[in-house]
Amino acid sequence: MTALICLTYDDALPVHREIVAPILSARGLRGTFYVPSARDDLHEELDGWRRVAEMGHELGNHSCWHPCRTRADWEWKPPYRLEEYTRERMHDELLLANRVLHLIDGRTERSYGATCSDLTCGLGQGVSFLENIRDLFTVVRSGLRDLPMTGAAPFVLPAFHADHRSADEIVAVVETMHSLPDSWILLGMHGVGAGTHNNFIDADEHRRLIDWIADQQEWLEAVTVLDVAHRRSSV
Repeated sequence: MTALICLTYDDALPVHREIVAPILSARGLRGTFYVPSARDDLHEELDGWRRVAEMGHELGNHSCWHPCRTRADWEWKPPYRLEEYTRERMHDELLLANRVLHLIDGRTERSYGATCSDLTCGLGQGVSFLENIRDLFTVVRSGLRDLPMTGAAPFVLPAFHADHRSADEIVAVVETMHSLPDSWILLGMHGVGAGTHNNFIDADEHRRLIDWIADQQEWLEAVTVLDVAHRRSSV
């Protein structure tokens, strides 16, 4: 069976619609773009984001206002700290984000890219809101994993973070899927090129990675996160 790779890009950056989506399409690859529905670029460049969807790429839910939990080494912006959220508020925000995205691409099925990989809200350790959002999403991307996965895809999919890595580092991990039946991997990225985001993959390294993936199509297919959820659901 063909191995599956998901190229995911967070935060609805101009570089995603201007450069990344066209490059992927030109090489016959599809990606998933996790879009915060209140992002200025989404509303100011609506036609551009609609073209991203028309190319066959997935617009994934990345909330409206990108709430995250405060960490020991950084404090998230109020009032969008998940410590201040309830499960009901999180559900309602993600429902609104789905409705905004539906106005752009007309789709009713969605995956969710958990902001900062967080799945809890409230004070202290917080409480999980995962069960509260099962009615909104087919699959959720959250968590980190440095190795490919095999077999059936669970509801929560971890990702290999490709920011600040070289193409060679990423390729070395992906190539291990040659010997893994029913394997799949999600790559998580933010910016592409210096200055596009504080977390980014170098533009040349990204181009090298995309070129390599495009040359492996006899055994490796670049698909959306929803595709992985569907195609690995019955493995």
